[in-house]
Amino acid sequence: MASDVQAKSEQAQARSIEQDTAFQIQQQQRDTKIQAGTNNATMAASGLDITRGSPLFQQLDLAKQSEIEKQSIQRSGTIAANNLRFDARMTRRQIPFQIARGAMQSASILTKIVGGLPEKGGQ
Repeated sequence: MASDVQAKSEQAQARSIEQDTAFQIQQQQRDTKIQAGTNNATMAASGLDITRGSPLFQQLDLAKQSEIEKQSIQRSGTIAANNLRFDARMTRRQIPFQIARGAMQSASILTKIVGGLPEKGGQ
């Protein structure tokens, strides 16, 4: 029973990590768009042409770095969620063994109890 509860908890944690990862990616992409907009406004206000030259390369670098950060967030979230799902599967696989272990312990206790009782005809 406890193993099943633990497995369900681990699966819930995995779903939570996936949701948190999606939120972090959304926030990171939003921050990147804001930064790109700020860069465009600053360069345009200063009279720079952002369609060629160094300002364009800066924007391309920002886009590349943003994609790298997105993939890094996705990777770490996926790994954490997969690890928890694996733990949940391993926990569930232990349930039959725990049941068998409990049955063996019960049988051992019953054997000790029965072994300690006096026989009916021997009084």
